[in-house]
Amino acid sequence: MIYTFVLHDGKLAPRGAFSEDRFLEGFSLYEVFRVFDGRLLFPGDNIARLENSARKSGRAFRVSPGLVAGQLERLIRLEGIKEGNIKYVLHAPGGNAGDRVEEYAYRVPHDYPGEADYRDGVKVITLEAARENAEVKYINPGLRSMADRLTREHGAREVLLVDGEGYITEGSRSNVFFARGGKLYTAPVPRVLPGTTRKRVLEECARGGITVVEECIALADVGSVQAAFLTGTSTLVLPVRQINDTVLDARDPLLRQVMARYQALVVGSR
Repeated sequence: MIYTFVLHDGKLAPRGAFSEDRFLEGFSLYEVFRVFDGRLLFPGDNIARLENSARKSGRAFRVSPGLVAGQLERLIRLEGIKEGNIKYVLHAPGGNAGDRVEEYAYRVPHDYPGEADYRDGVKVITLEAARENAEVKYINPGLRSMADRLTREHGAREVLLVDGEGYITEGSRSNVFFARGGKLYTAPVPRVLPGTTRKRVLEECARGGITVVEECIALADVGSVQAAFLTGTSTLVLPVRQINDTVLDARDPLLRQVMARYQALVVGSR
């Protein structure tokens, strides 16, 4: 991975001197911000979630919203970013509650779904796993490595996590919604990370009179749902055509209604 500019504690780190391997030790909170048409997309949502992660991490992380926003805007200017993703990391090298905290901001490669993915949906697979302290967005190298390997091996877009009771909670990089009987279902907080796109989708559903039930769907019951979709910074609202061997309707009307409402929201943010 090549980093053109890296802001480290507000200063430009020397080119070539940075590697994400430093986050393999200690404990790190992070957020990925989407740049759309040269501007941050809903940055307040991400910063608010970063603050929530800091409060619930049990460590000495402090978030200054103005400082975070300023660093991100500076990086956008330095890189001349029109579209892409920026990663913001708060890193405690020793991983303990009283450790000093380092701040990093840098551009990361993005893999946005293509037109065919939004039209026809994507394949996802499942993995029996759960994140500890699901409300906190922290770097988890073990889970990330396993999920990346499985998606490559199975030609899948995402891995859905299944807890010890057999319930689907969230994706490794996303939240997931299911459509069944004219309603949407999604796992509740605190069992999942409170995704920023998830938050906007819930708001749009409330405005549009779409019923959302915040409860988990069991993996064994996937055959009873009509449709599913992922939500996330890179995916936005992405239909699912297949979960393991179960085929779903990627053109379900309720799913398409949610997609249209969210797309209008994104376009309106310009």
